[in-house]
Amino acid sequence: MKKAPILGLFLLLIPGVLFSAPALYEEGTHYVELQIPIRTRTPDKVEVTEFFSYGCPACFLFDSKINEWASGQDDDVVFNRTPATWNRDYLVYAQTYYTAEVMGILDQAHTALFRAIHLQEKQLNDPQEMARFFSEFGVEPVDFARVYNSFGIRASVQQAEARGRGYRSASVPSIIVNGKYRIEGDMAGSNDEMLKVADFLVARERSLMSEESDMADEAASEP
Repeated sequence: MKKAPILGLFLLLIPGVLFSAPALYEEGTHYVELQIPIRTRTPDKVEVTEFFSYGCPACFLFDSKINEWASGQDDDVVFNRTPATWNRDYLVYAQTYYTAEVMGILDQAHTALFRAIHLQEKQLNDPQEMARFFSEFGVEPVDFARVYNSFGIRASVQQAEARGRGYRSASVPSIIVNGKYRIEGDMAGSNDEMLKVADFLVARERSLMSEESDMADEAASEP
């Protein structure tokens, strides 16, 4: 067996000298760095956003997987969703998403909406039909309509539209990590693979935030 020269072995054992492990995922190949970062809602944590729509079959198939992924994250990771608003149907679903959130029944309605649209083939792309569907959760149609058509819900949808433009994503589902990186299934290799890329980027952002915090502490301690 040929043995490595002692000097070569010595260099291999020194972190950062001549040799460094290649990145598991590469920008431009597996994910995209946004040209203009999106301001996150929780700047002291790593924010992960799913860009999705109830009208998207792939989002329905992906939903249980990203839910499981999100439930396994540490406390320094915040998961949320932004609904796409590309067409009339998606606008109805986006407005419904925020209506359910405001009415406090999003946890009940989220999976049920996916199942109703994609398994039961209910036509819920009309606000009146959606109001009737929400009666299954004890919501009166008149109460649903009042919240659905409120200024607050319209403002939330407008903000989602603005974030969607910033994401510059051409497909759903996609994942945005800390307002900086966009992951799409085509680039990652599959929708399931997006979660592995998300893990990679979450770890990168966690490390960066830790370094920034240490530098701030050192600066504050200097006389």
